[in-house]
Amino acid sequence: MKHQLPRMTNRRAASLTTTLAAATATLATLATAGCGGGAPSGGPVTVTVTPTVTAGGASSSSSKPAAPEAPTSDDKGRGYDYGTVAKVSEVAGVSVIELDRWTWKKLDDAKLAKQGVPLTPFKGAVPYENQNAKITFTIPVADGARILYHHCVAADQPLQTRSTDAKGLVGLAARESTVLVKLDDQGRLVAADNIPGCPG
Repeated sequence: MKHQLPRMTNRRAASLTTTLAAATATLATLATAGCGGGAPSGGPVTVTVTPTVTAGGASSSSSKPAAPEAPTSDDKGRGYDYGTVAKVSEVAGVSVIELDRWTWKKLDDAKLAKQGVPLTPFKGAVPYENQNAKITFTIPVADGARILYHHCVAADQPLQTRSTDAKGLVGLAARESTVLVKLDDQGRLVAADNIPGCPG
């Protein structure tokens, strides 16, 4: 008597085929992993990027700033100048005056530049005038410069005189505000005296 195997329906055949395909794929994955092949083909790949930092500018940041240049004179070539001190400032550690040049009446400027003006106090009308109030001359003050302030109490009395610095020449009272400046060969102030007027 012959035994017949049960007939397989299409649905069972399809299910069996799917199961066999899944098992085959699983075995293939296990075989690959077991052989040390790494991640399966097509799997996610992680890339680590290490940034490279280049140190730069260290030498420039530690470098010292350039030292300020020493001031130069607008009066180089003159032996003397005369006028009022409009301002005093500090440049590179040096005192600098801004001189508003005045004219001594009946005295040529070229002659004034060589020999100066009288240092004696005057009485009566002022012997000077300001012909140009727009231009000033920059004059550095030399180390050890002698600067004197003079005040006349009366024509028959001695002058009151005291030493001062360049700032003491700014804002002097009328009739004693003009200053005779003596210059060296670099145009720097080496001596200065105000010219006082006596009362009366």
